[in-house]
Amino acid sequence: MKPEEILRSGPNQYICREGILKDLSPRLQSFHSPVAVTGFKSYEAFQNYTSFPSNVEVFQHDGYSTDLAIEEISQFANQADVIIGVGGGKILDTAKSVADKLGIEVITIPTVAGTCAAATPLSVIYDSNGSFTRVDYHFRTIHLTLVDPIFLLDSPIEYLKSGIGDSLAKWYEAEAIIRNSNRSDLSIMVKVGLDHASYIKDILLEDSNAAIESMESNTVTPSFTRVLEAIIPLAGTVGGYAGKYGRMSGAHAVHNGLSFIDETHRILHGQKVAYGILVQLLLEDRTEEVKGLLPFYKSLTFPVNLQELNVTKEQEQAMKTVAAHAVKPEESLQLIKAFQEIDVIKAMKGLEKLSEVSLA
Repeated sequence: MKPEEILRSGPNQYICREGILKDLSPRLQSFHSPVAVTGFKSYEAFQNYTSFPSNVEVFQHDGYSTDLAIEEISQFANQADVIIGVGGGKILDTAKSVADKLGIEVITIPTVAGTCAAATPLSVIYDSNGSFTRVDYHFRTIHLTLVDPIFLLDSPIEYLKSGIGDSLAKWYEAEAIIRNSNRSDLSIMVKVGLDHASYIKDILLEDSNAAIESMESNTVTPSFTRVLEAIIPLAGTVGGYAGKYGRMSGAHAVHNGLSFIDETHRILHGQKVAYGILVQLLLEDRTEEVKGLLPFYKSLTFPVNLQELNVTKEQEQAMKTVAAHAVKPEESLQLIKAFQEIDVIKAMKGLEKLSEVSLA
């Protein structure tokens, strides 16, 4: 069985509680040589809120989850018995890969709610330029994920918006894969995964704006916590339960194509995935669905055209670059249908026109 076909429900242990990060020693008492993998901004935010026990060594990484970084950190942590990832998606993916390489447990502490990386046993791997390379599926599930709403309340709002965009794709991608599979014998676990994706979409469409307001007022509210948990643990269960039917498809294929355009590197992962949702829907001729989403996108300032992705020049070439990658046989768009480059370009051009009308 291929790794991506193994069903996994999520972390071995998951705790979401206000103040859970204030004292980490009870969570680490069974380990003797912990090593934390973190970034620079993420570690600064962490230290402003709490601290590690004195026996935790810290490795700060500034960059993408690359093979080179994973090798370097693995050498540093070769005596560790647990890796603690503290950061956003790239840091957590790096930490999970290091733990996997060393054959030890991993604990994840998200410093932003930007993706479900804190709860999924896989890592997205990039090259040193930030271009997508592959997805690695890990042998172990995450040992422990700790989510502290008070801590995350002070994280940048743009990252929460990114998490909303990334998690919204769970429904649109999984639903498209399942609908186009034309199979009537799908397992109950696949249906559970799709139900989770639908629940995530409902939470996000209902509570996202209130969650943003919670951050702006620096107040933990039920809406804020619901959105955090939709993004972090719940989003990860879609692929965990549905297997290959709940994985990335069209929206992420478009995101991966955008990663080859330098101007988009300053745009957060979930923002690019949100754009990819609209392109995927237009590829499926679901124009009315796109029109229905545009007001929600506008309220969260999601990108709806290339200009909002920082691509202001050579847009025709940018479309060709995205399309050429998105339709590769190994890309996830193929899980929906064998589209051609011209189809993706047509969908991107269609979105340009729709966005002009909606923003007028």
